[in-house]
Amino acid sequence: MNHKKIYPSYFILLPLVLYVIFFIVPSAMGLALSFTDWNAMNDEIHFVGLSHFKEIFANQRYLLVILNTIIFALATTILKNVLGIGMALALNKQFKTRNFLRTLFFFPVMLSPLIIGLVFKSVYNPDTGIVNAVLGVLGLNGLQHDWLGDVNTALAAVIIVEVWRLVGQNMVIYIAGLQAISDDYLEAADIDGATAFQKLRYIIIPQLRPSITINLILNLIAGLKVFDLVFVLTNGGPARATEVLNTVIYKEYSSGRYGFSTALGMIMFVFTCIVAFSVLRAMTKEED
Repeated sequence: MNHKKIYPSYFILLPLVLYVIFFIVPSAMGLALSFTDWNAMNDEIHFVGLSHFKEIFANQRYLLVILNTIIFALATTILKNVLGIGMALALNKQFKTRNFLRTLFFFPVMLSPLIIGLVFKSVYNPDTGIVNAVLGVLGLNGLQHDWLGDVNTALAAVIIVEVWRLVGQNMVIYIAGLQAISDDYLEAADIDGATAFQKLRYIIIPQLRPSITINLILNLIAGLKVFDLVFVLTNGGPARATEVLNTVIYKEYSSGRYGFSTALGMIMFVFTCIVAFSVLRAMTKEED
């Protein structure tokens, strides 16, 4: 006879206390300070209401920053998931170098974004970078470019680096989801004469919904919170073309506008929560 073991409710006391101390309290303090003029110039803190938020949404610079952040999050999420599923499907088959290739593609995930940023800053260098060098060898000199120095290509160049960095993480999660799919479904589809596309659409993708949900949430949150990669590659330039919320928060806080930078942080926090809960709710409805 199986007995369900019930743990005492006080077992959750320590995690709850730690959660309150290290998350709830700082979040509440951040929310309160976002309504003040806290800065490095004045010793006293005064309540200013919604003035910081009005300034953010009335200023073209900060609206561009929010737009850049949303574009970065959406573009990287779509590319990482599409490429991740494709790589997972390819590397889920039986061949000799499968494990080696899985390790190779996952390796960038373990590297520091700062290191990756420094490496790709050299890769994109207009004079000595490998990208322009390869284009020159191929006779495509007309395509050689200052990839990080042009407002038209800088954000796309940073997006490509972010996708390269984390596509392996998506691949691993999708491989785990593929291995959980019963072979009976695919064998039945083969017997019925289903094409590879039909199996992907009607069997594999629906069975991968939990993996898709996890990857969408993780990638969107990572995209909205990006900082170190952008900071190293472009520092928000050129002409603020790659400036995102976290780089602006860092610059405003460094300049002594603590209350204003906290208000920007609260906007990012709200965006992240809305996106995460919306994706989770949408994907849960699909599963139901």
